[in-house]
Amino acid sequence: MFNTSNVGKKIAQLRKEKNMTQMELADILGVSYQAVSNWERGNSMPDISKLPELVQLLGCSIDSLLSENKESALVKHVIKGDEKEYIKAEKITVDTLAAAAPVLKPSQTENLLHTVLEENEEKLTTKDLISIAPFIGEEFLEQWVNKIDVVANAGELVGLAPFLEEDQLDRLAKKITEAGSLAQIIGLAPFLSEETLDDLVKKADSAGSIREIIGLAPFLSEETLDGLVDELADTGNIHEIVGLAPFIGEETLDRLVMQALEKGEVTECKGLYPFLGNETLHKLADALIKKEGFNAIKGLAPFL
Repeated sequence: MFNTSNVGKKIAQLRKEKNMTQMELADILGVSYQAVSNWERGNSMPDISKLPELVQLLGCSIDSLLSENKESALVKHVIKGDEKEYIKAEKITVDTLAAAAPVLKPSQTENLLHTVLEENEEKLTTKDLISIAPFIGEEFLEQWVNKIDVVANAGELVGLAPFLEEDQLDRLAKKITEAGSLAQIIGLAPFLSEETLDDLVKKADSAGSIREIIGLAPFLSEETLDGLVDELADTGNIHEIVGLAPFIGEETLDRLVMQALEKGEVTECKGLYPFLGNETLHKLADALIKKEGFNAIKGLAPFL
């Protein structure tokens, strides 16, 4: 990929050698002063439509500005209009296209991607999609995502998530969990809708999938979490609630502990001590003392 910092330094150096201000260069090129400033600071690259005029103004070549490599050569051939012949002759890969993409228009990158795949009989991988995703349109990206095996590549989808619509990600998550498990969508959770996550968790076997659910807990609704907690408590698995405790309301946890006290399951609550309210902690301490003596509240003492 182009070193935007180096390119920016070259633009700034050559502009100064021409005794031009950033504003003057911007006016001649028909871009904003901020655009030139961003180029020189390495925050962005000049658009391909501006490159021929830019290098002419600066008195340099595209190769010397972008450095002599396949990406800059590809850019030159796009400007010339013979990029298809160049791609075929040089067997340009998706990696090279992704490296050149920062100066190309999204539509150009999309067209070139088709050419690269056709000329070299390449198959687009999830890794390829991730490298090209920032430089193509959302609709175009979605079409390609629909062609890959999302279940087999679930772990890699995280790299594409920032560029996809929530609706499509929700559909992909459902497809993955239908054929796989909740664990495969934990990385996607920040990008999924709460409604979809709640639905997927409710359909799962909560008792058997508690470790997977813990990874999704920060993104679930309070209602769904409370339902899971009640289910675990009803099945006598209060100890498994510990992993969910940071995401559950104090009131819900207090209620569960009081129920455990009534059932004589006090020892099951040890892992929940840091998340309980003061009133509940004192009631728990009283119950433990009555049942086992003062030694029983050693683990509880730091929270009283």
